[in-house]
Amino acid sequence: MVQYFAVFLVFSFPGGSLGTTTSPQQQNTAKLKDLCEKSILSHGFPGIPGSNGMPGVPGVPGPQGSQGREGPKGQIGDKGSQGVQGPRGDRGREGPPGKSGPPGIMGIKGESGLVGMKGEPGIVGNQGRKGDKGEKGESAKASQASVVPQTNWKQCVWKSGSGTDNGKINDCAFNKLKSDTALKVSFQGVMRVIGHVKCNRWYFKFNGNECNGPMTIEAIVYNEWPSGKPNLHHHRSFEGYCGNISQGAVRVELWVGQCSSQTLGDAFTGWSSVSRIMIEEVSRPQS
Repeated sequence: MVQYFAVFLVFSFPGGSLGTTTSPQQQNTAKLKDLCEKSILSHGFPGIPGSNGMPGVPGVPGPQGSQGREGPKGQIGDKGSQGVQGPRGDRGREGPPGKSGPPGIMGIKGESGLVGMKGEPGIVGNQGRKGDKGEKGESAKASQASVVPQTNWKQCVWKSGSGTDNGKINDCAFNKLKSDTALKVSFQGVMRVIGHVKCNRWYFKFNGNECNGPMTIEAIVYNEWPSGKPNLHHHRSFEGYCGNISQGAVRVELWVGQCSSQTLGDAFTGWSSVSRIMIEEVSRPQS
């Protein structure tokens, strides 16, 4: 009895099943496998498994595939750390000057200075020459005629307030009997000023002019309060003598206005009380 031995050859092919394009070695291997399979089927018994064959040569790499489509946009990453401060830029152009600010508050009046040292006595001058003989004086009877009667006086009174800050408040007519006499005038009444660092001046006029013989007759009220606006009404008075006033009708006027180099305040004269202008003709003062 003839025995048949079938040899089974097992081949491993890299990359799985055979592709459409094979090398000559791969074709021979396929033919041997086919003959072995037919021999097994015709004789009916399996042969002894053969050893693994040598791996085939790797095929040529296929062409590069087309680029895929762009993926979705990722989330915004965390904020990075602060960078180093850059160099300082050049200085910009100088801007236009600003508007002038409001005037500042007047400072507090300083203390009076010290009294200066007394100067040295001056040199005695030479005696002047003897003057000429004077004219004969008037008799005692004639000099008595120039004496003004003590009854030539007048007062004008009223009881009404005036809120005038700058102008005439009231007047009083008077008949002056002599040309070589003087007038004594006085005011009695309430005077008030409102406002921080404000000042008002009350004064007399005679027929529209202030007195110049020897100087004006006046009074001022200065108000300086750091806070608030106190409304203080005080009774005040001022008086004086005025010469160089001609004989006849004289209109004595009471005025109020602005102090020198000060800001005009809110003045009031004669609040809830009687005000008076008093006039008296008196003898001329001593020389």
